[in-house]
Amino acid sequence: WQRVISDEAVVSTQSTGEEIKSSYRKLSRHFHPDRHNDANKEAAEANFQKIRRAYEVLIDPQMRIIYDLYGVQGVESGQHLALYDMDRNKIKETFERIQRQKKEKDQEAATNPVSSIAVQVDASGLCYSNRDTYITELFNIPINSFSISQSVDAPLTESNRATVVCTAVNSDDFATGLIQTNMRHTFSPDTWIESGVTFGHGATLTLTGYRKLTKFLWSSFRSQCSRIERDYLQYSAGATLGCDIGESTVIKAEVSLDRTIKGVITKSWEKLRLYLSYQVGLENQVLSIQLIRPIRIKTSADAHIECSAKYDLMEGAHFEYGASKQLTEYSRLAALVRIGQSSGVKLKLLLTRGHHSYRFDIMFSDVIEPVAVLYGTCLPIFVYSALHWLVINPYLNRLRAEEIASKAEELEAQLEKAKDEAREAIHLMRSAYDRNVTVEQCKGGLIIVQAWYGVFGATNKLIDVTIPLQCLVTNSKLMLPEHTKTGLVGFYDVSYGEEKQLAVKYRFRNIMHEVMINDNDALKIPRQSHRISPSASQAGS
Repeated sequence: WQRVISDEAVVSTQSTGEEIKSSYRKLSRHFHPDRHNDANKEAAEANFQKIRRAYEVLIDPQMRIIYDLYGVQGVESGQHLALYDMDRNKIKETFERIQRQKKEKDQEAATNPVSSIAVQVDASGLCYSNRDTYITELFNIPINSFSISQSVDAPLTESNRATVVCTAVNSDDFATGLIQTNMRHTFSPDTWIESGVTFGHGATLTLTGYRKLTKFLWSSFRSQCSRIERDYLQYSAGATLGCDIGESTVIKAEVSLDRTIKGVITKSWEKLRLYLSYQVGLENQVLSIQLIRPIRIKTSADAHIECSAKYDLMEGAHFEYGASKQLTEYSRLAALVRIGQSSGVKLKLLLTRGHHSYRFDIMFSDVIEPVAVLYGTCLPIFVYSALHWLVINPYLNRLRAEEIASKAEELEAQLEKAKDEAREAIHLMRSAYDRNVTVEQCKGGLIIVQAWYGVFGATNKLIDVTIPLQCLVTNSKLMLPEHTKTGLVGFYDVSYGEEKQLAVKYRFRNIMHEVMINDNDALKIPRQSHRISPSASQAGS
């Protein structure tokens, strides 16, 4: 941008603001679109916009420091730093810290680390224990299996990716570990091939490929060779043909070397989902049909309740219900209870944080028992309440306090700037305020007597917003939307991160009213419910 201006006028890094303004005016007159014919107007418009952006950067002292230090890229990625009053060294230190954090996040995203922990617990003893043995059963709940997995997926080149997966499993007193390495080469968005090797309980080589044939059809193949014992190799291979008819219908069929055909057909409607799987072979013939009726109820912006009914020809009827809640920006907690003829009563707890997941499967009963259903329903509520009280709330409060502390200097500068802007806006509103009050007084309309906004109980965190609110009165009515009031003209955020309220005392038809609302609530006045008694009105006046 320095070059954009210096190409037409002499502007150096030591140029003053007046010299930059003079060069900007000269170039603006020269490239203004109105001074060019239709043939050159588009090019002139592009140059005019570029020059205006260059001027905005060079005339701002903070932005100019960023540009002198880091050029165009620095301005694009660090332009928010210009909002704060910092010297050259502070800007450099802050910018480099932000760039280091961004680089660390980019590296982590590029390697895409994913981890999972899964635990299976048998708590059926709790449902059948009596009062004397309950405590003993509670502290002797067996863990049937435990597994932990960690994977890293990293790009090597534009068309090659490498994946490493490490897994450890302990189930029924049998422990094993696996290390799997895969290499994928992408020929095009529609074609890739992947080879892999797994070490653990023997060694296994795999080769997998995928090809999209048409808009709806795709095919894949998989071959596998395993060395289970010293002189024994096992080989298997199969090919799959699939058809994706939009998002609602999927058809897959797989043929393997052991002369087995397996397939899946799924179909989704607005309120019903069909899942059909089949296997036809020399030894086993399996047909499974599931009808699923899901129901999803959104209880808030970050939580929902869902339930579904399933019927399977092989396993019978199943009913599932549960809830999910967003704890933080990257964390979510979910619980699901499954009740079925063949599965009994099971509870699944899942906590996800970014690319990491923690899953707990708890078996309460292998048959349907009311006590087991009670345990499966109440335990997630108890776990969430305990987590919310002991972990989540303290963690969120600590994050909020750290955020406020880290932004204290920046917020102080923003607050002073917002105060000045609000004072200037209120000063400009004075004449409109006087006219509005005169009009409303003549017809006995709505007069804002007094209005305060901020954190009540802290006198230094309240601002007088009587004039801004009166200027918003139209036809003896005032309506504010369901949103924070800090964006209104004459308002500003008096205390970052704290709950704010708006208190209004107003006169309508010579009768006093008053109301107090939370920051994000809607406001509609006048209302009959806001009236105050004459004695309270006289005391208040």
